[in-house]
Amino acid sequence: MSQFTIEMLSDQCGVSMQNLRTWQRHGLLRPSRDGAGRRFFNYSHLMRTQMIVKWLERGIPLSEIAKLLKGEHATLNSQWMLYQENMLAALEKPTADKLRTLLRRFGREMPAGLMIDNIIAPLRLWLQEGQTAAQNVRRVRFDTLVLEYIVFVLQAARKRQTHSLLVVPLNMQDPLAVWLEALRCSSEGFRIDVLGEAVTHPDLKMFTAEHYMLYSDVPLTPLQEVQLQQWETEGLPLFFAGNGFRHKATFPTTIFSALDEAVG
Repeated sequence: MSQFTIEMLSDQCGVSMQNLRTWQRHGLLRPSRDGAGRRFFNYSHLMRTQMIVKWLERGIPLSEIAKLLKGEHATLNSQWMLYQENMLAALEKPTADKLRTLLRRFGREMPAGLMIDNIIAPLRLWLQEGQTAAQNVRRVRFDTLVLEYIVFVLQAARKRQTHSLLVVPLNMQDPLAVWLEALRCSSEGFRIDVLGEAVTHPDLKMFTAEHYMLYSDVPLTPLQEVQLQQWETEGLPLFFAGNGFRHKATFPTTIFSALDEAVG
């Protein structure tokens, strides 16, 4: 039977090691031990992890997933709306501590992509509605705290001895959206750096990253299309994000599996 380290399980399932450790603390994953007492995971853990992700996608909280895994009765109602309401309530607090706590809690409990698509993105859309002074303050405050959280996650990821990824915005109308894509990639185990401003015609040879994610939230200009074709001809390791790259293959769910297949 194949044995996996927590790093290998993280790579195979496209979830962070922090997610896996949180699920262990909640009793959702129980690693096996070899004769020397070392922890390891196998294919049953891989399948169990995939089941957990599927339930999380439906908005089922960890407490109810634990019941499902034990064969007990569980409430299967989606909790995404409740998560959003909790975040909004925290946003109304005079200090930011509660919202910081929720961001870190959700980040531990679920893959980054689920938190972005089902909590952060819907809240940002709601906060962008209305032009009152109070709503503008809420929007700016929320975006600021989300950015603070993303920087915290990316800084922690730099301690890893793994592949490096540089996020390069070519066109950028929403700066936080670029950082959210970087957060989404963090579940894949990359050491990530982000260019904080749009560079319409970058020279990627100036950088030493092993992989590049190009971001654009508007269609590329003809000159950018030519430059992109040149990079692809040169075989640069590129991934794409943003509405400007809808015609391109976006970031794979389990990037290291794809990389391993390419190497193999």
